Amino acid sequence: MFATTTELLTPETIIRGARGEYKILGMIGRGGMGAVYRAQRLADGTIWALKEMRPQQDAPPSEAEENRRLFEQEAALLEQLRHPNLPIVADRFEYQGRPVMVMELVPGQTLEDRIRETNATLLEQQVLGYGIQVARVLHYLHSLTPPIIYRDLKPSNIMITPDGVLKLIDFGVARTHKRGKSKDTVAMGSAGYAPPEQYGKGQTDARSDVYALGATLLHLLTNMPPIPLQTPAAGGIRKFNLSVDEQTERVIIKAMAADQAARFQSAAEFEQALLGRLDTPYTDPTARIVPPPVAPAMPTLPVAQYQPQGDITVAGPTPQVASQPHVAPTIAPPPIADGVACNRCGRVNKAGARFCAGCGAPIGPPPMARLLITTPRGTWEQKIDRMPLRIGRRDPRQNHYPELDLAEHDRGIASRNHAVINRDGDYYTVTDLGSTNGTLLNEALLPARAARRLRPGDRIKIGEVEMEFRGS
Repeated sequence: MFATTTELLTPETIIRGARGEYKILGMIGRGGMGAVYRAQRLADGTIWALKEMRPQQDAPPSEAEENRRLFEQEAALLEQLRHPNLPIVADRFEYQGRPVMVMELVPGQTLEDRIRETNATLLEQQVLGYGIQVARVLHYLHSLTPPIIYRDLKPSNIMITPDGVLKLIDFGVARTHKRGKSKDTVAMGSAGYAPPEQYGKGQTDARSDVYALGATLLHLLTNMPPIPLQTPAAGGIRKFNLSVDEQTERVIIKAMAADQAARFQSAAEFEQALLGRLDTPYTDPTARIVPPPVAPAMPTLPVAQYQPQGDITVAGPTPQVASQPHVAPTIAPPPIADGVACNRCGRVNKAGARFCAGCGAPIGPPPMARLLITTPRGTWEQKIDRMPLRIGRRDPRQNHYPELDLAEHDRGIASRNHAVINRDGDYYTVTDLGSTNGTLLNEALLPARAARRLRPGDRIKIGEVEMEFRGS
């Protein structure tokens, strides 16, 4: 069916875009400016994120107009960019009077979520690796003609994938740099991460993003948001994080200098300073990532292309984009002459190491997990040794046999395709597949078709069947 109403898009709805048709699979989330859906491109079956602007009905006209401008600006910017640390925009169009863009579906979580989940300071070497990735993509943006200044760098605008690759998201306040201006027309950004010039005291340039990256790294290293317009004092970071040495602290302090002239003068210079603080050679996690294919009808765009040259990236001509089949990224760490690289943070560890010395992630495939299943008819344990592990009721008439069959245990409450357990990088997830009676995770009803991470001790409940998730 084709949608004709202005209600939220529902699963199975098909949307015609400028470069293809997309089937809505389910909602990922929604906020004040719009909604994001998981969508399948019908031309090749690939999965994307479809983002539509959907302003609040009671928003004043001026606010709605500004939100639309920011949405369209973000779509136009991302459509022209190609870099492994930026999501790809495959299509943008207008649907029922609302702007829509179809972009790469980035798995994982934001750095803000990572900090909240960890509730502790991150290790110095791990944070240095994150900083190097972000500095490289900032250098790419600053090297464009005209340069693009991101202007809102903070942990909530940086996604980290299960492969350890960082992706900048939300380009709503990014702007092109205009040489010769004494100050910006509009002051934007987030308190604590924005430098003094972004508060209407001057014009933002590449050094403004350097400040914001320094503030972001400060947050990761201290587990505390930066204080607005305050450069950290010597010893302040090391007081909260014993893994940080004095020289690394000085790098962060310089990046966050109040005076633009006292900071690193480019993201590339900042990157070199971060590289100098690594204990082992840097391994770029983006080197093993294969980007999703763009639509065959997408025209060649005259934009800069990411090209690595040594430790710094520069801008260069864009080759013509050819249609290619989607290849899943390889996340197994490649062998290194003197060790093995962590598939999360890229740190090179000693040969035979079981855990990464940088981020603590297991090296090699994740251990096999188990379910302790309790039903009115008994209790047993099942290994999660097949992916995906489908949960539901068998139906011999349709040759349907889920891996975990509840037909004789739940008194008819489970749907045939009720839920699924899958593996996302080094952790497991559970997803309700739009079941009739729902799935509970720790007594909370799961939203349909939204994956939720599983942790040891979590309890999944379907009717009278309870499944306790256990590690290996």
